[in-house]
Amino acid sequence: MVKLVTDSAANLPAPLAGQLGIVVVPLTVIFGEDSYREGIEITDEQFYNLLQTSQELPRTSQPSPNDFAAVFRRLLDAGHEVLCITLSKDLSGTYNSAVQAAAMFEGAPLTVVDSRYVSAGEALLVVAAARAIEAGANREQAAALVETLSPRVLLLFTLDTLEYLKRGGRIGGASAFLGTMLRIKPVLQIRDGRVEPFDRVRRRQRALERMAEAAADRFGGQPVWVGLAHAEAEEDFHLLRDLLKQRLNVEYMLETKVGPVVGTHGGPGVIGMAVMPAPNFPKALE
Repeated sequence: MVKLVTDSAANLPAPLAGQLGIVVVPLTVIFGEDSYREGIEITDEQFYNLLQTSQELPRTSQPSPNDFAAVFRRLLDAGHEVLCITLSKDLSGTYNSAVQAAAMFEGAPLTVVDSRYVSAGEALLVVAAARAIEAGANREQAAALVETLSPRVLLLFTLDTLEYLKRGGRIGGASAFLGTMLRIKPVLQIRDGRVEPFDRVRRRQRALERMAEAAADRFGGQPVWVGLAHAEAEEDFHLLRDLLKQRLNVEYMLETKVGPVVGTHGGPGVIGMAVMPAPNFPKALE
């Protein structure tokens, strides 16, 4: 049996991960001298409360190779094959940790794939792999499906401030928007695994509308999967969800919250969407 492993930066809802049998390896968020494993030692609510009251901004840390190796060993010893899907290697060292861990099991039925995304984009690809395996895909076929879908994902997000991205070192091409935040609301994208500018508008609602327009322009009426994630932005989350349902042929929608690690870099108020063509599992298995 093929078992899926991912990292907590996918923000995969725990009930869904449990339902699909997906093992989640936690990243760590650090406030001063105190560190917390995401989803295990700190909840989303606790994190955002700390973020509001802490004297210093938090930092994040990737899982170590040994963290991944412990999971891989347990699954391999139980007779499973393993497919591990991680967040973008350009945003974190998590992928490299997983690759180093895989090297400890030379010849084992173990594959590591870089999703090239984070949060809802990463989660959609993980769920697609899980559904493919349920439909009868083997490890290589499920990995190939992720590699095929990844370049076709549109991941856009908007946020209240670029300060968190800047301080966390993940700002990438979005640095072009620094100094303009009082006048515009940026719409950013993850492209080729990195944060890049997409558009700039005047109002928050217009940013959400622009995201929905871009999805409709890209995918038209074809069936799509949608992932939505937000941090302390419930009202805007519902607005964006409605806009996407109106404009797209949504076959599946995954709704989640931005967890502590991604929230460290996006800050409160970040809201993002990932859209990709609906996977055709029978064709993927041919």
